[in-house]
Amino acid sequence: MASSRKSYRGALHVVERIGDTVRRPVSQHTPAVHGLLRYLEDTDFQGVPRLIGADDEYETLSWIEGEPGTRPWPEVLRTGSGLIQLAGFLKSYHVAVKDYIPTDDTGWCVPDLRWQPGLIIRHGDLGPWNTIWSDDVLQGIIDWDLAEPGKRIEDVAQIAWHLVPLRGNDFWSKAGFEEPPDYRKRLNVLCEAYGGFRTNGVIRALLDLQETEILRISTLGSAGVEPWCTYLRRGDLEVTSRERDWLRTEHSNLV
Repeated sequence: MASSRKSYRGALHVVERIGDTVRRPVSQHTPAVHGLLRYLEDTDFQGVPRLIGADDEYETLSWIEGEPGTRPWPEVLRTGSGLIQLAGFLKSYHVAVKDYIPTDDTGWCVPDLRWQPGLIIRHGDLGPWNTIWSDDVLQGIIDWDLAEPGKRIEDVAQIAWHLVPLRGNDFWSKAGFEEPPDYRKRLNVLCEAYGGFRTNGVIRALLDLQETEILRISTLGSAGVEPWCTYLRRGDLEVTSRERDWLRTEHSNLV
């Protein structure tokens, strides 16, 4: 067991690894996330952090051993294997969480957002940076802070956005691809591995997701609500708008 302390700076805050645990600042919606994590632990769902404890300032979670999918991506994320593993994890998670009903007073990261019948609690931040890998095997998904009520297809669409990646032609080299990826093929691999959703439906869900994110960055960011305040300050409004416009143009070439 590791005994050292090490700090990691994320986009929003600094987290500290202490042995096999992670110490992170809490927020107003932390209780909502804790309710979800407790439910997943009760159902013995693997690959997510376990809640160990919390006080008014910090939460303590279990550490998931492995390396995050930071840029340039590990090779597994540049192959179909990475997408297939992520789709399998997501499908299993959706099965595990389908019967979870949060309390009526649960407050999520988006103010006034509430669960309704027919929705699940989606991860909300499914990017490579929150995936953990070891020897090309997915170990789990971390950072559930942006979990929120939504539709299953929105989680699939978010993986398509960030991990196919349907982000335009100025991104693929940053991820470590030596040449432009076959977006259509990779999107098909993702959809076939998850099952039940056609590529056209996932693209439409992604366009809606991008519009929602643009609106949140504009309104919540301007109102000082985190994390959208940080997103607005670092230029995500322009980036997301540009990626939405690219997807609109390429839509017909991807299905």
